[in-house]
Amino acid sequence: MRNISFILLIGLGCTSSPQTPSGSYLGLLKFPDITYHIYLDCSGQVPVVLNTTFKAQQFSLDTIYFSHDSLHFRLHDFYSEYKGKFNKALNRIEGQWIGEDSVKYPLDFISVKSDTVSGLTPRIPRTYSYQPPAQQKDSITVCNRTRENLDSVEMDSLLQQIIDQKFQDVHSLLIARHNCLAVEEYFYRYDKNFVYNIQSATKSVVSALTGIALQNQEIKSVNETLCQNLTGYEALACNAQNKDITLHHLLTMSTGIAWDEQTYDYTDARNTSVMAANEKDQFVYLLSLPRSKTDTLPFAYNSLNHSLMNAVLRNATHLENKQELTDRLLKPLGIEKSYIDQPSPMGTIGDIGLRPRDMLKFGLMYLNEGRWQGKQIVPAQWVRESTTTKVQLTATLGYGYFWWTKEFRWKDKPVKSFFAWGYGGQYIFVVPDADLVVVMSGSRWTTNPEGQAMQIVQTVLSAIE
Repeated sequence: MRNISFILLIGLGCTSSPQTPSGSYLGLLKFPDITYHIYLDCSGQVPVVLNTTFKAQQFSLDTIYFSHDSLHFRLHDFYSEYKGKFNKALNRIEGQWIGEDSVKYPLDFISVKSDTVSGLTPRIPRTYSYQPPAQQKDSITVCNRTRENLDSVEMDSLLQQIIDQKFQDVHSLLIARHNCLAVEEYFYRYDKNFVYNIQSATKSVVSALTGIALQNQEIKSVNETLCQNLTGYEALACNAQNKDITLHHLLTMSTGIAWDEQTYDYTDARNTSVMAANEKDQFVYLLSLPRSKTDTLPFAYNSLNHSLMNAVLRNATHLENKQELTDRLLKPLGIEKSYIDQPSPMGTIGDIGLRPRDMLKFGLMYLNEGRWQGKQIVPAQWVRESTTTKVQLTATLGYGYFWWTKEFRWKDKPVKSFFAWGYGGQYIFVVPDADLVVVMSGSRWTTNPEGQAMQIVQTVLSAIE
């Protein structure tokens, strides 16, 4: 039954019989480590069931029906089903969830008003009211936004737009100025303890680890070749086509290898990353693709570059990726709760999970040129070098060493920033001239790093008096 640790939206059908319910119902499916909030809406022609544990997402059922006063639905993919009966006198559905292990869990649906169910909308109540962040035992200083000269009217308007879903699928927004957390807001049923898969924002973490390895002389230079550093793949990394690929090429997404990860979504089979995921060894697949022979190699965003860099780091540091990440970044930053995936068949870890406040720590460290709590964790020179534009993509968007760069407007002048970006809306923005760090998490799935997050950061900059 542990397979139910998903966020689900279940399509359901009711009949209009007097023996069946009408309106909205909420059920709590309780396990030792989590309680799932499952919402049943029988107010329309086609009733639905949603899991509002965090934020509702679509989930399909194999079977769903009411027979007289009995409700039954089945989830074949999870080997689970629900059986319940409608108690008209109490206006509730009483029944059991039966898991794949045949264990029965009590699950009753109780009548509720839809506008009282958190998880269906970003915030209840739906009118924003600012509260300063609470001080936690995590070494992050907190303060009131007025102290940091953030205009109350503009900030209230921004947060209200998130609640009204003008900005969609935002789960958290944290704003720090002058090393002080002034705004900390969570939406739907997410909170400060939720560990997010930060997706490709992990690449910026790998960039930090690269800087540390360079300082330790474990890697001599970003101009070293992949051929010199990719143990076990020399036949492909050192062949005539690939022998001059450097670590600089990896870090700037400019290896010249034919790759298209941004034209199509990650659910589309035409996305090269999706094709590679179906291969037994993705490094063999990648290094066997054709490579451009032009003098100026094109930018091609490639998530396997991050995996290749992790392989280089593992070889150079003689540390498994998880240990290196933990010892060199997580522990020094005081990050006690995270998620690190098991190594891939190539022996490297992929994306990691962090809480929003821990994402903020990483951003604050970069705002302070690699320092945290008085200790230099990432070399200052590497922070400056890695966040400087190496590839100019548009007039205002560029790419450094596993960091995106962006030009905003502040006080009627252009201002430079750099940011980590992960699929779904995981962002860490740093604007040094404004002494500003903005962190966001979400579920707005797009392969374009630009979008509503840029509007939010621009609004924050405009709100600084």
